[in-house]
Amino acid sequence: MDPNTSPPVAFLPPVDVLVLGAGLAGLRAALAALEAAPGAAVAVAAPLAGPSGSSFVNLNGRLGLHAPETDAAREAFCREALAVAGPGLVVPELTAVLAAEALPRRLELEALGAAFDREPDGRLRLYGSCFSPDSRRAALLVDLPGLRRLLWRRIKAAGGRSLAGTTALSLAREPGGAVLGALLEDASGSLLLQPAGATVAAMGGTAPLFLRHQAGGGNPGFGHGLLAEAGARLANAEYLQWMWAGLADRRFWPVWSLLDGTAVAGAPLPGEVARAAVGREGHCPLGHGLEDAALDLWLAQRADADGVVVVTRGGERLEVALFAHAANGGAVVDARGRTDVPALFAAGECATGMHGANRIGGAMVAACLVFGARAGETAAREAWRPEAPALARGLAACLEGFGRDREEEREVVSWLARTLQKHASPRRNPDATAVWRLLRQRLGQTRDRPSRLRLASLAR
Repeated sequence: MDPNTSPPVAFLPPVDVLVLGAGLAGLRAALAALEAAPGAAVAVAAPLAGPSGSSFVNLNGRLGLHAPETDAAREAFCREALAVAGPGLVVPELTAVLAAEALPRRLELEALGAAFDREPDGRLRLYGSCFSPDSRRAALLVDLPGLRRLLWRRIKAAGGRSLAGTTALSLAREPGGAVLGALLEDASGSLLLQPAGATVAAMGGTAPLFLRHQAGGGNPGFGHGLLAEAGARLANAEYLQWMWAGLADRRFWPVWSLLDGTAVAGAPLPGEVARAAVGREGHCPLGHGLEDAALDLWLAQRADADGVVVVTRGGERLEVALFAHAANGGAVVDARGRTDVPALFAAGECATGMHGANRIGGAMVAACLVFGARAGETAAREAWRPEAPALARGLAACLEGFGRDREEEREVVSWLARTLQKHASPRRNPDATAVWRLLRQRLGQTRDRPSRLRLASLAR
């Protein structure tokens, strides 16, 4: 496509609220918008027609939901969440909102008919969480496809519309003004402009961009790039959850077994690493900035050029590697899910501030529900109808320098996965600027739109 020629774009009927993403955060935002403004036009755009994202498609088929039930439990949650947030950015006000509203959101799911793991007598079974192993404040959602059907049933009954099979390639924004909707691409490659009075980004995190990841399907991995290019302030983007897993099946592998019999050939575990790693079994992901990360970093140093390390236990040999699991970064939002760009909201892995570099287990599901609901409700109340001249200017800004090259996209996807594996995986002494330099350099050479978004998701 000639970069000086604007591609043809079809206009969709305007909506009050456009939700980008059909994971748990996106569906909760859509439902909240419809409940806050009965009769409002609400549309949900997502690449897949079926279950998508880490919410509804994950290896375990279950999700933990951290929901403290008492004032004392909520205070403890806030203390623990803030304690593990460093070295990332955290906003205590958002953590407090999360603690206060997680239980009401859980009770709503129970009333909706969502399936939770229960004791034989029917009581909710509660579990400890990563970074809070003794708290017993987390419930376990056990039928994720069923939960998705329940939410969609409510959304459609209230008049919500599905734009399944579409991926957002740009946020339409009048230069210096409010977001006016999004430029979408459908499965055939056709471009569609969806005007909207408010837009909620809930497209998931950046884990799918990495060579090895455990993210669910239907997440393009470039929601952060979309937000950054629209002018939203991002934080914590460098802090992903990293899990050790078997190379063959991607199933979680407990790195702390190195403290109790599992061995690495020719590399006895140093005493100082073993001492630093005491308590590592209290959380599955690597703990950014925590002393017990010494164990993960020691093992990562033993990996080969592809990031794979062989461990043995009782004669059994296993190849393991670090897998990107989920993002802790995103757009910094306020207590209502607003970004610093007018008419643009974010929720789920597209948002941050309620947690920092690390987060309590089950807190992301709580954040999807709490801030998804807040963003959707506020978006519906603050939605406006863009006028034709503003839409024309926003579309022109979207299409300026627009390029689509599927061969280049394939090349960038492969290059990016290898580059992130080499330069952005946790290691003891990384060159913190190498990946930034490489991403910015490649970004300057790339014209394909989705490729640029992928690079922009991490280049900032």
